[in-house]
Amino acid sequence: MEENNKKLGLGLLVALGIGTMIASGIFNSPTDLITTTNPMVVLISWGIGVFGVVMLGLVFYLLSNKKPELHGGIYSYAKDGYGDFIGFNSAWGYFTSSFLGNVAFIVLIFKTINSLIGEGYTMPRVLAFLLASIVLWSYYFVIKRGIRQAGILNLVVTIGKVIPLILVIVFGLSAFKLGTFNVENWKTVLAVSGDTVSIGKQISGAMGTILWCFVGVEGLVVLSQRAESHIVVGKATIISLVITAILYVSISILSMGILPAKALVAAQTPLAAVLAQTALGSAGAIIVKVGILISVMGALLCWLLITTEILYVPAEQDGLMPKWFKKNNDKNVPINALLFGMVATQIGLLAMLSPGLQKAYFVVTHMCTTNILIPYLLSSMYAFKVYNKESGHLKEKIIAVIAGVYSIYVIYAVGIGYLGLAVVIYALGLGFYLKAKKEKKEAITQKEKLSMIVMVIVAIVMIIAAAMGKISV
Repeated sequence: MEENNKKLGLGLLVALGIGTMIASGIFNSPTDLITTTNPMVVLISWGIGVFGVVMLGLVFYLLSNKKPELHGGIYSYAKDGYGDFIGFNSAWGYFTSSFLGNVAFIVLIFKTINSLIGEGYTMPRVLAFLLASIVLWSYYFVIKRGIRQAGILNLVVTIGKVIPLILVIVFGLSAFKLGTFNVENWKTVLAVSGDTVSIGKQISGAMGTILWCFVGVEGLVVLSQRAESHIVVGKATIISLVITAILYVSISILSMGILPAKALVAAQTPLAAVLAQTALGSAGAIIVKVGILISVMGALLCWLLITTEILYVPAEQDGLMPKWFKKNNDKNVPINALLFGMVATQIGLLAMLSPGLQKAYFVVTHMCTTNILIPYLLSSMYAFKVYNKESGHLKEKIIAVIAGVYSIYVIYAVGIGYLGLAVVIYALGLGFYLKAKKEKKEAITQKEKLSMIVMVIVAIVMIIAAAMGKISV
């Protein structure tokens, strides 16, 4: 009983679910979306995106109930369905996606700090990098004290970050103008630039940003080993997804109906600019900026937990990561996995030295999204495989197929440049798999060797193509 009290219950899991999804995306998505998509098409895109993410959420819900013995979720599904090598790659892809997400969160923190100091202000890049490093490593000392303690802290942070979002919705309703939202020639002409862009291309342009907003929908199944039960994990996943979707869509529509496209794309902190146009005025802008800091710092905590767990579970359960990642401290925290994730994020923080934080943020978020889409696709395929073995279950199989098709579509929509980067990053993980297999004294199969050779060749081709300017992000 005492051990169960240390587990994560429904309330903490819902807070963690919301915390992993409501982060930088909700505060920056109006600017990212209006850059590629007109408001009316954004509404269509949200419909497609939310539907696809709900299908993914249902896949994780179904699998958490059907396969409760598979702790580690997104990794365990790929491993159980398709073997060690695919399972490892799912874990590695998820890890790289999560630490890139951590980098994106920290970049947005400093974008917001710049805005709080003054519009147009830019902190010296070296100073930003040093302060970002201090922020990152402060989390190391929080998490190493215990997973549950970090979960309770996240609950407080989640409440704090939802409040300014509710203010945007409540006060934004009175400032919303249908004429601002419904731009002319929205089917063919991009309002922000005047370029001719079809509806299909506008929707494709929005998909990467929309999925980035929901990255984390699978986070709770990754932490299932820390939960009271698999049933609680499934419920928390659906509840947090519904709450998050309502907030995202409401915020996006209101922002585009309050600020014209060109003003919105120029805003350093878009929701602050939106709330400044309401009855709250400049005070509202400050509230939102503080809310961004609370939100993103809370999400960073959630994702550092997930980054740690996705290295620990394959090592502890199946020996598919080097055994070094199995070490726990006296608080049952995988201390070496935590440390490795911190170091990887620290290296990623070199993006802070970029002269353009907005561009760095956009590129890192799309890299994160592409890397995680392959584990999403594998989970969808596994769900279909599981339910296809039994008669009936038509509904479950349809859900799995839709989730898989959605994953493939977003990979296409984000673009070949990001897919090329993903292949390179996946290939960089092969050394960890080889070391893990050596520690287990297991031979690499011929199929695995062939797969590795293909991955390395494709990665080299992508690097050469990028160097020659044939592909770009």
